[in-house]
Amino acid sequence: MVAHPKKSTYRSSASLILAAKEDSNKDYDYSLLLIKRTESTSYTINHCVFPGGVFDPRDDESSEWLNYFRSFGVTAEQLKVLTQDQQSPRPQFLSGGQHFSRDIALRLTALREAFEEVGILICLNRDCLNNWDDTAKTPAPRTLTLDPISDRSEWQSRVHNDASQFLELCKHFNVIPNLWALHEWSVWRTAATANRKYDTVYYVATLDNHAKNVSLLLEPQEVASAHWMSPKEAWSRSQDGSIWLPFMLLYDTARLMNFHSCQELADFSRHRSTWGGTMVQPVYYRCDECMFGVLPGDELYPSDPGACTQTIILPESLQDQHRTAKRYNRYIIYDFHKVVLASNVPPIDGHLQLQPLVNTKLAKL
Repeated sequence: MVAHPKKSTYRSSASLILAAKEDSNKDYDYSLLLIKRTESTSYTINHCVFPGGVFDPRDDESSEWLNYFRSFGVTAEQLKVLTQDQQSPRPQFLSGGQHFSRDIALRLTALREAFEEVGILICLNRDCLNNWDDTAKTPAPRTLTLDPISDRSEWQSRVHNDASQFLELCKHFNVIPNLWALHEWSVWRTAATANRKYDTVYYVATLDNHAKNVSLLLEPQEVASAHWMSPKEAWSRSQDGSIWLPFMLLYDTARLMNFHSCQELADFSRHRSTWGGTMVQPVYYRCDECMFGVLPGDELYPSDPGACTQTIILPESLQDQHRTAKRYNRYIIYDFHKVVLASNVPPIDGHLQLQPLVNTKLAKL
């Protein structure tokens, strides 16, 4: 009797799309922070990604966080702001939670990873919290970034080696992570064909600082380099081969390209987050010319994407497939740097469509 391998489980994770101001005479008055992974990382080797990492259930969901929030003066109502009802059904990994909502725990994951990977601590002191009038529906309390802080390298190393040290870091500097500055942007599940599988929520946070004034400290084991660039520049550099963006991030970058102003991005992200996020899992097809990933709404998208553990082979040519497609939402991969996005289906969860300059009609290919 042949023993079948156990089905790989999906690990929960969170990433932070961090925007900082740039000179307003450019196409975009803000830049996004992208980090290049080192060759020693276990996932997305040499890719440029947004800072983020895996949820730690022991420390990101520790009751000690709840005790610390209460001692700091955070009210139950202020925490409830982070767990508002949303119009889209919540993916399972975003639901529940031991001592507080998983939404809160994953925000802690994203902020912990931002400090661990690039040395940015996005936080609040007591004055910022006390001056926040949450009853007036003020979007979020004012954000501080303690960069650089004394002994930052030592603290970064401690947090990297032990996630519980993130709480100790906040206690040491008498701050709390600014959970309210993060707004849910998208939720992705890696394809069922992948060896390493993740459920990832992406949050958007905008800083008042100019990118050039944000002090970064790169964690040497995981981060080879860091780059501030506009969404358009990130797209262009990925296409010309100077950086390597994962395909799901290319798709999100094409949505971010719609926002030329940091304030527009902040306002849209805040309002859109009330919709929540439908988990999106690509399914891969292959024909003679290339491979392509289909997304929800595409006429080739299956009812059970998780069951597609092998790439699906199409008998027809890519040109024939394009000629007959009526509803499509996909990215077409000719090689790692030549990727075409194409979508003619209405966006879900209150999102905007892909930026028109990079959204191709299949009939033109």
